[in-house]
Amino acid sequence: MLRYFVWCLIVQFTVSALTQCPFRTTDHTFISLNKHLNNRGASGTGSNLDGTGVYFTCPLKSSVTVGTVKYELPQHETQDNTVCLGQVIPLPNRHLGALSLLVSVNHGPITTNMVIIYNDGSQTSTSLSLPDWQVRHASQITRLDTLPCRISNGFEGTLMSIPLVIDPTKVASHLILPYTNPIGSFRPALHLFAITATHVTPSGVNIISAKGTRRWWENKPYQIVAVKVQNTSPYWVRDLSIFIEGSLLKTKYHGVVRRLAPGHIMTVDVAILTLRKKMEPTQILVEVINTNGKPMAVPATIDHVEIGLEDYAPTPESLGKHTVPAWFQSARFGIFIHWGVYSVPAWAPVGQDYAEWYWWNYNRRFSPTYNYHRSVYGAEFEYDQFIEMWKPDHFDPHAWLDLIDASGAKYFVFTSKHHDGIALFDTKVNNRSSVQMNPHKDFVKELLDTAKSSFPHLKRGIYFSLPEWYHPSYHDSSINWNGPPINPYNEKIAPYAGAPAVSDFVNQVQVPQIHEIIDNYDPDIMWCDIGGINNSTAWQADFLNKGRKQGREVVMNDRCGNSVSDFATIEYRAIDYVPERFWESTRGVDPHSFGFNRETKPHQYTTTVSLLQELVSTISKGGNFLLNIGPEASGLIPPTMVNTLLEMGRWIDKTSDAIFNSVPYWVTPTDFNEPGQPLYFMHSKDHKTFYVFSFNRPSAQRLVIKSSLPLHEDAKISLITKERYGEQLLNWKVFSNGRLIVDVPDNVLDLEKLMWVFKIVSP
Repeated sequence: MLRYFVWCLIVQFTVSALTQCPFRTTDHTFISLNKHLNNRGASGTGSNLDGTGVYFTCPLKSSVTVGTVKYELPQHETQDNTVCLGQVIPLPNRHLGALSLLVSVNHGPITTNMVIIYNDGSQTSTSLSLPDWQVRHASQITRLDTLPCRISNGFEGTLMSIPLVIDPTKVASHLILPYTNPIGSFRPALHLFAITATHVTPSGVNIISAKGTRRWWENKPYQIVAVKVQNTSPYWVRDLSIFIEGSLLKTKYHGVVRRLAPGHIMTVDVAILTLRKKMEPTQILVEVINTNGKPMAVPATIDHVEIGLEDYAPTPESLGKHTVPAWFQSARFGIFIHWGVYSVPAWAPVGQDYAEWYWWNYNRRFSPTYNYHRSVYGAEFEYDQFIEMWKPDHFDPHAWLDLIDASGAKYFVFTSKHHDGIALFDTKVNNRSSVQMNPHKDFVKELLDTAKSSFPHLKRGIYFSLPEWYHPSYHDSSINWNGPPINPYNEKIAPYAGAPAVSDFVNQVQVPQIHEIIDNYDPDIMWCDIGGINNSTAWQADFLNKGRKQGREVVMNDRCGNSVSDFATIEYRAIDYVPERFWESTRGVDPHSFGFNRETKPHQYTTTVSLLQELVSTISKGGNFLLNIGPEASGLIPPTMVNTLLEMGRWIDKTSDAIFNSVPYWVTPTDFNEPGQPLYFMHSKDHKTFYVFSFNRPSAQRLVIKSSLPLHEDAKISLITKERYGEQLLNWKVFSNGRLIVDVPDNVLDLEKLMWVFKIVSP
């Protein structure tokens, strides 16, 4: 074996010779930027990365390493980086297996393209969606490899190591930088600090990085380490195994690379058993072998990998190390349920206000809801009088969950208490609840108990509003919410049933009620709302630690009022970039409201097609889609909402692999290059299948894809349809300019009406 290895190192490195060696020591070329430098972003005279005089203060020496990628930094007296303004950078005139960039962004986020030009005139393009250099949750940017670096204003800054998609079978000629914005414009600008080119390796991969997570392997106490690899050979690699070794740890479940195209990257989970009781930076060795036990990569020693699973302390530093569970990342689709006393009046101007904000809205003098309430109920009618009017005679938790299950959703989130302060669970903190008051029911218990017994595959979430609009003791100037409630018509103090004044709302009401939910109902998701004054670290550690002791990975959103969260929440808003960390998009079937709005007519609800498009757009950018339904006060779900969820479920059922067993495509989430044909991409977790979602029916009986795809020469392409139609393979061809054309006859296109999903299967 030693003789064979030595021979591989000294052999002439032509493409034909490369195929004969399992791997070789990876060689790099550091590409000089000296002719293109135009900014100084690190310490020194005239440093000014962002146009406001702020700059990196960490010691950026002659070289830095991010993961395993080493960069040589420019050695220039006055400048150290290139603000991307459309420059053309010459590349080594040779086959390259990888091209990595060390970058940062001011006034971000930014979405832009990096283009590699080859000697034959073809090109590959990588879409970069990068956060600002002062991003708040830098440690949770799991999709990027980052280098923390202090900046002159005292905050933590971020440099990022970015791989580009590249074709190792072609000779790279130039890198075309995007045109972003000049310094001083106070708009997003991309800074390039260094470029490293990795030479082609023979039928092997390059280990890029390894990150210790706080996830564990299913229900077993094995920590997950996420390993990123790139295929730096000119050939597809198959069935590789990844192992990790180190002090006080060993691999229990190795990572698997089923398929990986030339020039492409993949992140693989490896489960390790460790004796470490505390999470601490550790040196590990990462190895990649094939099915014959032969190494397929140069073993990589990686320092400062966080190893160990420990209990969380009630501090932002400890809680901030929590990682989004794998189940939540794969769940993709959830159902939100807003239901409460506000479902009795259930009114708002359509598309303008939230119906569940009825009380708040009629307290705004001369607003549409103010006028509506006075005309329908009268000026003397107080909000709390709706409590006795609530008749939830048709509340059926099994029927609700049946519908959620049929919709294709993998989790649900139920409102346990909204801003009106009326809890739908059995709270001992006060009497303002559906248990102590009408209708004397613990709705949270009924719903979650039914889910546990009859729908164990559905993850259970609880929504909880941290503040209350008009609690007598709630006063928060940051959001201008203050109690007690005042009747807007006569300016007298209105009743606030069941919740007397307390000396400390946060620690006598808010925190104890969340503890009741955690201790008595075992939610998988804590979905906070509004934030405001809080003491959330007092319950977040208990939530995470209890889940771990029970063998459950739990998760919480970013509205708990402090800096601790697992994912970002974006409400009733589409985005055209990839957020820096995991996120969830939420909206209702209603055009604007979460709670049921009696004013919304059936034709005004959002269509199934639009909601499916929003689902796909969200998951392609690395997020989950949480779709809300608002039952009527009786507990019945409006027929239009029911039909919409059932239609979505039927479509999701036949495309489930593309939705749930896939990951976002790392090169680009979309392709809008062909007029009238918006495309979205997903990649199966094992990288054997690539999915193309076409929002519109492909015109002229052909699908046109201009983005760089992981396309095997023997790939099979088909349209996903109902099973009874079988699978019809489609003819395809890649032209010299890299454009993929798939022929799709009308009789095949006619099999689908909502969205056309094509799958590309690699052998």
